[in-house]
Amino acid sequence: MKLSILVFIFILTCFNSLNGQNRHDSPVFITTDTILGSGDMSSQKIAHQDQTYLQSYWIDAKGVVTHPFHWTKGEIIAASAVVGGTVGLLFCDKAINDFFVRNQTEFIDQSSKYFFDPLGSGLYSIPALGVFYLSGMIWKNDKAKETALKGVEAYVLTVVFTTLIKQVAHRHRPYHDDPANPWAWEGPFRWDGPESPFDYNSFPSGHSSAIWSIATVIGLEYWETKWVPALCFSLAGVTAVYRLAVNKHWASDVLFGSALGYSIGALVYHNNFKKFQVLPVSEMGMGATLIYHF
Repeated sequence: MKLSILVFIFILTCFNSLNGQNRHDSPVFITTDTILGSGDMSSQKIAHQDQTYLQSYWIDAKGVVTHPFHWTKGEIIAASAVVGGTVGLLFCDKAINDFFVRNQTEFIDQSSKYFFDPLGSGLYSIPALGVFYLSGMIWKNDKAKETALKGVEAYVLTVVFTTLIKQVAHRHRPYHDDPANPWAWEGPFRWDGPESPFDYNSFPSGHSSAIWSIATVIGLEYWETKWVPALCFSLAGVTAVYRLAVNKHWASDVLFGSALGYSIGALVYHNNFKKFQVLPVSEMGMGATLIYHF
């Protein structure tokens, strides 16, 4: 996942160097976030100073923590269903795992290795966001560029929060024990807690949460184009199920991880209605300025 983030940043940097003329009539410049070389900003009128793109990470991260205290009735019901479903699956994990192990095939292994695994890890999905940004730059489509920026933010925040939960839980993966067993003599489930080695990182599923975060951003951005959310959510769902099919996760890991990714993706989407644009500071593209269009 770290490699995927670096790939996206590299692609985005290349795009910035080519995007010098893509301006609107009355943009609102925010701040110069990263200046790699000196550029003359004296001719650019700063109309209003607001949050930068990087600051949106902090704001949305706080939102992930604080938003549950302001849930609507519908959100409380949805969260309760996810928690209840996760708890219920804890008691079915072994049976579900046995089913997938019995039906594992070479096709499942190969399709996971070459498509669904890298799709969920970000190896395919992050460069796809780079394609969104490139297409938006070429065809002057701010929505496509905004989708790319929101998508990578949702991915990064989801990876962070998923990793934090993994660190606290330290649940055994199905292949960690022979035979696979979600139960332990010393407690109800194989959760070793924060002090155990990070090798035990089954809960929640990181591939499931990551792909759902990106799919949610793209699906909601292009909700009116029905085949886009249908394709995005279908790919996310199949990718999540594949984590069970290749014996990497328990069903409860996948359900909670998918819900976590969807929630963070939706929060990032709804918290960033303003359209982002990234422009070089100088004619040589040495640096970047993030602006909002109101």
